[in-house]
Amino acid sequence: MTTGDIDLVQFREGTPAREAEVARVMAECADYYQAVQGRQAGPEEVHDFFHAEVPGIAPQDVRSYGIYSGGRIVGLASLVLGWKRPGQSMIGFLAVSDRERGRGYARAACAELESIARSSPHGTSMRIGIVETNSAAFGFWHHLGFVETGERKTLEAFTGDVILLEKALDG
Repeated sequence: MTTGDIDLVQFREGTPAREAEVARVMAECADYYQAVQGRQAGPEEVHDFFHAEVPGIAPQDVRSYGIYSGGRIVGLASLVLGWKRPGQSMIGFLAVSDRERGRGYARAACAELESIARSSPHGTSMRIGIVETNSAAFGFWHHLGFVETGERKTLEAFTGDVILLEKALDG
């Protein structure tokens, strides 16, 4: 899939070359991992990116993507189609390498993820969870039309509560 300056490429399996690309991007998102986990990403995060299992969701509806620009990987994203209620999807992860930020790649990737959701039976709304210690992310998601739902989740893996945001999708 192509939007402007990016290609959103679905990763169906983790090959050694893909795993190395993902590990590099995760290392280049050190500020994100420090903010939400209190540590840098490691082999466990790379493994989970390719092998995420979501209870009650069909494996083909849990998707991982590389965000590419000019043939280079610049970021990562994941999407869960059919999250929690009929018509709803969720962005599980969206991060762009620190040296590639500010070029519209995350915005373009979000638009592509929304398009994928809209083209499925799960395209009436999109959710994302933001760890409260990742304060820089809130402005970005609010700017894209996501609003806080009032729901908070405490998950042991994160340095703060996860605050849920949602956006209605027109289509």
